[in-house]
Amino acid sequence: MNDHRSPAYEPALDGLRAWAVTAVVLYHASATSRLNVQTGGFIGVSVFFTLSGFLVTRMLLAEHQANAAIDLRRFWSRRIRRLAPASLTVIALVVLLASREWPGMQPSDAAAGIWGYTNWHVIASGEAQLLRTIVGPLGPFWSLAVEEQFYLLLVIAFAIAALTRRPAATLAAVLSAGWLVSAVVQLAVSSPAYRAEFGTERRMAELLAGCLLALALQHRPSILTTNANAWGLAALPALAALIGYGIFGSSDPGWLLHGGYVAVGIVSVVVILGVLSHGHLARLLSVRPIVKVGVMSYSIYLVHWPVVLMIDHHFAHAGRWPSLISKVVVSFAAATALHLLVEQPLRRARMTPRLTGALWIGTCLSVTVAAGMLLG
Repeated sequence: MNDHRSPAYEPALDGLRAWAVTAVVLYHASATSRLNVQTGGFIGVSVFFTLSGFLVTRMLLAEHQANAAIDLRRFWSRRIRRLAPASLTVIALVVLLASREWPGMQPSDAAAGIWGYTNWHVIASGEAQLLRTIVGPLGPFWSLAVEEQFYLLLVIAFAIAALTRRPAATLAAVLSAGWLVSAVVQLAVSSPAYRAEFGTERRMAELLAGCLLALALQHRPSILTTNANAWGLAALPALAALIGYGIFGSSDPGWLLHGGYVAVGIVSVVVILGVLSHGHLARLLSVRPIVKVGVMSYSIYLVHWPVVLMIDHHFAHAGRWPSLISKVVVSFAAATALHLLVEQPLRRARMTPRLTGALWIGTCLSVTVAAGMLLG
């Protein structure tokens, strides 16, 4: 069967993406401009994790329901076309500009971004190298690496469940166990802050919260339909709490690393349920300009940090507010170009999974070699 149907599009979820990415951009732009506009804006990354877990799981469940199976080649082909063109473009541009803008950048920094292990590269490089790795131009790729690694684990979980007599129950058990293990590790295992912040096993609970929500709604839609008003009301203070922490929260989130991110994942689930209930919050987040920002959120996230660093370097003596405003405006302008010229055209391109895979591997190898030659 080839009649796979994607789940219904919810514009308000893109509106939620818009808030999350704006929180991250304001956090980075204000911190480098010596302002305190979004001291806890990194909370947006946690919301992205839970939302991504929900959306990818919902897509996989819908495909399995329509076709009684999941076409893994098609899944990875879609993921590659969705994620790789824009990210590889940004990495290539950063490598080309590195000698002038980031002379300390190493080939390994680029390779980690290309092949999806930036978070472990940051951890392995250690505290002494954080200014080069996580604060370097490709530092934000750590969260993309966590998601890419998680997608692989999620597909494996689906494959294991498909081999059992009760796939839905097995998948629920595997995902629940994963969430519990990640939560316990986050709560009970001590480690350096950068290890706790960037470790895949530490941050999986946020992604798995979204996965479990998608699975629950697939098999018990009454969770939403019979409680729509309640979820709509609960989501308003939940999102207000996330926004409040983004504005007023600590820039040194010790509590978040020890169970706090688990709690944020649960709060994000409440917000998503509120959006899906099509109440006041959904209408607020469905305003067209907000949705447009959400649609471009991936490109915004990719380009904003190199842009922020370049403006901070070349206009270090600009006033605080002009500095912040210019970083935000230029980041959004650069992201618009990346979205329209690279991300969308290649995402919509008609290519077979085999061709997509071959082009992806070839491009990754080419950019890796170029990084070795230019940065070595």
